Amino acid sequence: MIKISLISSTCSAFWSTFKRLLLLCIFGIIPFCTFSQTPDPYVGTFKAEQADIVLNITQRNNRYEGIFTAEGKQYNCIATRVVAGVSGTYTDNGQAIEFSLGKLLGEYFITTQGVNISMKRTSITPSFSNSAITNPPTNSTQSAQTTVPSASKSSGKMYISASGFSFNGSTGWNLQGQQNDGFVFMRTAQQTILSVTPHAYSSIEAISNDLFDQNDAASNTHLKVRKERYGSNGVLAVFEGTMQGTPVVITTLSLLSPYGGGVSFSTITPRTEYSNEFLQILKSMAASALFNKPQSSPAAEQWRNRLNGKQLLYLYTGSGYSEKKTFDLCSNGTFISGGDTSASSSGGFGGDFSAVTQGGGSGTWRTGSEGGQVVLIFTFRNGSTSRFSLATAPNGTSVLLNGKKYFVQASPSCR
Repeated sequence: MIKISLISSTCSAFWSTFKRLLLLCIFGIIPFCTFSQTPDPYVGTFKAEQADIVLNITQRNNRYEGIFTAEGKQYNCIATRVVAGVSGTYTDNGQAIEFSLGKLLGEYFITTQGVNISMKRTSITPSFSNSAITNPPTNSTQSAQTTVPSASKSSGKMYISASGFSFNGSTGWNLQGQQNDGFVFMRTAQQTILSVTPHAYSSIEAISNDLFDQNDAASNTHLKVRKERYGSNGVLAVFEGTMQGTPVVITTLSLLSPYGGGVSFSTITPRTEYSNEFLQILKSMAASALFNKPQSSPAAEQWRNRLNGKQLLYLYTGSGYSEKKTFDLCSNGTFISGGDTSASSSGGFGGDFSAVTQGGGSGTWRTGSEGGQVVLIFTFRNGSTSRFSLATAPNGTSVLLNGKKYFVQASPSCR
């Protein structure tokens, strides 16, 4: 098994994200997903508690299909799975109208045309057979097809990321785990790792500039890169050389989303296992990619409204050490971070010393949902991201970011 270590202390955002996923896969830190072990909570018959509305919905061919019944009329609908439930469209007089079916604090609700409708699931089995749905409407608002060169599409299982993309897996590759909206796959009796990860690059040039030769004598890592444009929204790169002295080939195909950011399909392969098959697998998966606006849950939207225009302030002092961190979250989706730490000591065997460090950054911020947990996501200008779990502190006024208490106050920097 290949072991991956830090290539250099100045690695780019692309490399840090890619290697973190590989480490988690290799050492078994990513938990295995077992969605198939429990009934799908968004399949069945749902009835409005205060209106004459019924939704019968089932899952078929990697998507959700169903029929709305309201005031005696029926409307076909089609949807895909998102973090907070399912999201799609139903057809009314030839017009596709967006809707979502979600679940919050144990209660179901439908959102459509700006209205939330409380629902109750009365059966886990819809009251029609799968064959009862004919010619479901195309969800024109659901996805944007990538514009990569012509390639045969992968026909495996569809995977959907909360970061706003979906793709079809490749037959024979087994899902090893998921983290940070990405996926890691391996194939039986092989050491090759296939990863699908979101990125936050804003342009083809930004992606290309972050793909360069890697040379680190300390870890015996020396990789040469060949890169080229791929279609109108992609970059293809192949790295060859050694990583920790092991001959490897790394192939990555990155696509831009029309909604910002995008997705990277990558393989890391021992030289002895490499063949052009891996490049074709990545091209096929990329050809199946669809992009959506990143989905958010009602809880995540509530957090966004709560944090708009606020500054989050963390303070700690103790034993000669002090730390201050700030995040200014502007309502236009940008943020500014800052902070400083200081440490001092007097006397003792070490003598007197003091040190002060400062740091900060900027970029964009958003709230999202991952595994039922609301998260605060920072995307820095170099394309790297940071995620913090969000919760209300016991005092009810402060917030917890990864368990650390931050005070919430009006931002002096946002206008």
